[in-house]
Amino acid sequence: MSKMRPWVRWSARGLCACAAAVAMLALTPGSANAAPGGANLSAPVLPQTIVGLRQGSRGDEVRAVQQALLDAGIKVHGGADGVYGPATRTAVTAYQTSQGLSASGEVDSATASALGLGGSAPAAVASTASGLAIGAKGAEVKALQQALMGAGVFVPGGADGQFGRATQTALSSFQRWNGLEDTGTLTPASKKLLGLNGSTPQATPQPTPTVSANPYIGLAVGARGDLVKALQQAVLDSGIAVRGGADGAFGPATKSALQSYQRANGLDASGTADNATVAKLGLGTAPTPPAPAAAPEVSSNGHVGLTVGARGDKVKDLQRALMQTGLTLRGGADGVFGNATKSTLLLFQGANGTPKTGVVGEKDATLLGLGTTAGPQGIASQPGYAGFGERSDRVRELQQSLIDAGIAVPGGADGHFGSGTAGAVMSFQRREGLTVTGKIDEATAAKLSVAKAKPPAPPSTEGVELDVFPVEAVCGYVDTWHAPRGSGRLHVGTDIISAGGKLLYAVVDGEISKIYYDYPGALAGNGLRVAEDNGTYFTYLHLSSFAPGIEVGTKVKAGDVIGYVGSTGSSATPHLHFEIHPNGGEPVNPYPFLKAIDAC
Repeated sequence: MSKMRPWVRWSARGLCACAAAVAMLALTPGSANAAPGGANLSAPVLPQTIVGLRQGSRGDEVRAVQQALLDAGIKVHGGADGVYGPATRTAVTAYQTSQGLSASGEVDSATASALGLGGSAPAAVASTASGLAIGAKGAEVKALQQALMGAGVFVPGGADGQFGRATQTALSSFQRWNGLEDTGTLTPASKKLLGLNGSTPQATPQPTPTVSANPYIGLAVGARGDLVKALQQAVLDSGIAVRGGADGAFGPATKSALQSYQRANGLDASGTADNATVAKLGLGTAPTPPAPAAAPEVSSNGHVGLTVGARGDKVKDLQRALMQTGLTLRGGADGVFGNATKSTLLLFQGANGTPKTGVVGEKDATLLGLGTTAGPQGIASQPGYAGFGERSDRVRELQQSLIDAGIAVPGGADGHFGSGTAGAVMSFQRREGLTVTGKIDEATAAKLSVAKAKPPAPPSTEGVELDVFPVEAVCGYVDTWHAPRGSGRLHVGTDIISAGGKLLYAVVDGEISKIYYDYPGALAGNGLRVAEDNGTYFTYLHLSSFAPGIEVGTKVKAGDVIGYVGSTGSSATPHLHFEIHPNGGEPVNPYPFLKAIDAC
């Protein structure tokens, strides 16, 4: 693993010494930063061969190295962009280590040979062995872009036939949302799912039931269509979150959600729709006819039906209303309904118990106050009661009350108010004839015999200390602990603003205990936790990607590169959302700890 380390524990003397050294180097004749007459040097000279490439190099030779690394299974942040930056150096080092070569981070002859590149590079890299990549142009790229838009993925610029960063981002989103490997290039699996293998899309056939007339029985990974959509909606209605919503595609996310439902109901957690699961979900012998696809302006309320691709003032109204509920929306109210708006709408729908379609429904418009004089409704419980995202004893008591009332709570009384608990609250509210919100109000609390209680006390920070600052300079941050985020929500971390692609470091020696992956509606985006032996863990969110070799169980040292700054999930700008959880409990304000070792 790469161990590029940031400065640790600045001191006035060390800082002065470094500044003096830099000044002397800049004035030394013949130094790398000096030029005749004091003029600044231009960008590095483009190497003519692969051998000798290093950080700072640019061009087609670099692009060829990056593509060879990707083909070898080494992730290169940013893909084959032709820029040999810190991410490419980290990838080269990881490859060299895996091959038993000298881990210099530079392309020597042994590394070039191992990558199958010899000493020269092709003139350009516009495609891979699998398909299209950054730099490609023409009809094939246009077909890819049209297929992505047809699958509901927003492609900035539309089908212009140019495979640039926007197309790469759109393709990466499609791959993540469908459980495929996120390469940002057109892999065979992506090609098949997008229907690009032939002149017409090739739909994945549904498994045929073999032992029952009920067509739901036997649905498994790979199935697609209205049957799958009805199955997903039934799981969602039970309070189990399904990543991507009821999209009609049975992928790994649907399998995981179905397994959660099966475990919560004492069924065999096979991840397939067996007889017992179908019966428990109440799915009959034929699917409920699907509702017609929503389209803009189909209701007396002109906001109903807004979906990906819509533009204009009504979209701005929707975006403003979403932000007023306390949700973050990348790009703000720009009047363009793209992937960011869809993701935020999905999050709102999940929190408020409306169908997670990514399309504005009648109930969504009402809750958001669209087309009426009412303002948007919040997504938090009333004061005195447990709320979404909380971990506490009062959550545990709420969950136990639900269980005692005969309502299944996925995960049991674990003290965490997540989507499963919100779904259980909705089920109880539906059964009792209450307003279905998934939030605890006076009426719901009275029916459950749940009394008001104080929120959990902040945990002790004794023994918490950062050895390394988490973000590569240059960066910036302020104390926003418990800053209002709307609707009663509070900010529980510190946002460190930095350029996309900057390195992220492990702040302590520890282990990667959890990894989050970006998907439609995800608040966190890509993220991870670094945990110490005593249970204290540090959360990193909104990463663009992870460093090579980073996975659950990986041991890290303070200063190891673990990922890269990004803006995945509900994020308006590239930054790191950083949290500290002493002894594995509730978060505490990270600002004083960051300030004590500030390296921005």
